[in-house]
Amino acid sequence: MTADLDLRTVLLLLLAVGAVVAAWYVARSSPRLVVAGWAAVCFLVPIWIGVQAGVYWSALTGVTLVALAAWSTTSLTFSYVDVLVVGFVVLVLAAFLLGGSTWGHVLIVSFGWLVPYVWGRFVLARVEAEWLYSCIAVAATAAAVLGIIEFATAFNPFVEITTGNIAWRTWHELQPRAGFIRAEGAFGHSIAFASSLAVSSVFVLVTKWPAWVRLACLSVVIAAVATSFSRIGLVTLAITLLLAVILLGRWITRSMRAAVALLLIVAAATTLPTLGDVFTEAGEEAGGSAQYRSDLVTLLRGMRAIGISTSWTVLPSGETYYGSFQSIDSELMLTGLRFGILPLLALVVAIACCILSLVRGRATPAAVAVAAQIPAFAAVALITQYGYLVWFVAGVAVTAYQVENASDKLDRADASISPPRRDSSTVDGARRERVRRP
Repeated sequence: MTADLDLRTVLLLLLAVGAVVAAWYVARSSPRLVVAGWAAVCFLVPIWIGVQAGVYWSALTGVTLVALAAWSTTSLTFSYVDVLVVGFVVLVLAAFLLGGSTWGHVLIVSFGWLVPYVWGRFVLARVEAEWLYSCIAVAATAAAVLGIIEFATAFNPFVEITTGNIAWRTWHELQPRAGFIRAEGAFGHSIAFASSLAVSSVFVLVTKWPAWVRLACLSVVIAAVATSFSRIGLVTLAITLLLAVILLGRWITRSMRAAVALLLIVAAATTLPTLGDVFTEAGEEAGGSAQYRSDLVTLLRGMRAIGISTSWTVLPSGETYYGSFQSIDSELMLTGLRFGILPLLALVVAIACCILSLVRGRATPAAVAVAAQIPAFAAVALITQYGYLVWFVAGVAVTAYQVENASDKLDRADASISPPRRDSSTVDGARRERVRRP
């Protein structure tokens, strides 16, 4: 029996190694296929699909690491935001080494934040921005369609994939609100689902598809966010589309911007009454949620300059608390509680850089997507694939800004080099000479 078990383990390891090598080869030879596959995994594979090997490796993390290994020779130009992100990671590691953080928190930063950020920085070096935006748009639209079907049938096929690991136990339960099952797709939570679609909406808008296709896909995304009954998802979706209409004139035609504005008005008129009724009926639950977020402010006084908050406690059962709160639904607050004020400031400055790029007229689709999520950072934690997607898009925003900046400098340089002026008399004389010749 033991011999059979050992043989099976060896065969599984060989199979895993073979799969990784094959994926690495595909990643090197077909970057477009890798990006399309990554988008599909991000939006359509739950976070609880993965392998426990020392630490938990989700399918999304595995695909990203293989792609990064295959593209390891890609060269990058460092930016100020990179310095801030690296500084944040260094502070987190310093806190851990000094006994002011936990290994679990280091893993979250390393694999859930840094890895997707680096992947976002690399991706535009291997594929065109148009291809990346289209892949995200297709995957988001597919997830939105499945979310609408889930809402209509009250059935989510993803939660039926039972793995038994801690990620499945945490995220597999569906959430009701006022008698409805809130759509969550493969994201494990309705807020993560809605916020991820909000992030993706700008990429649907800037693809090179026909206008009617973009508007149809955008309508599906808006409807899916509505079926999540997530207030922050609806708010960030509206902010994303409004910022896109105002700031992305280089990507979106005037007629398309007018059509999106009209679509938002129609969507608000048709969905707000129903959503208002649902939130009113779920008043105690929704109101308690809002009150909970305001009560989190009391935890500020326990934050340290670096390291975990003084309010952090671990019960004998293994449950962790910050003061009287077991769950912190604010990523800005949670980051300060886990890692300290200085790491939090590094991220706040990085977000400010994103806002500055918009103010300076250098908006890109990825920068708009990140900036529109700022209210969500204060109201929800970076859970499941939503956090992964946000950090990935942040990396894309930095690279896209560098590309746009380099392109603008090149255009200005070309404009400054005017062709030498030719004397009009010489030109006229040459013309007359050509006329005289037989």
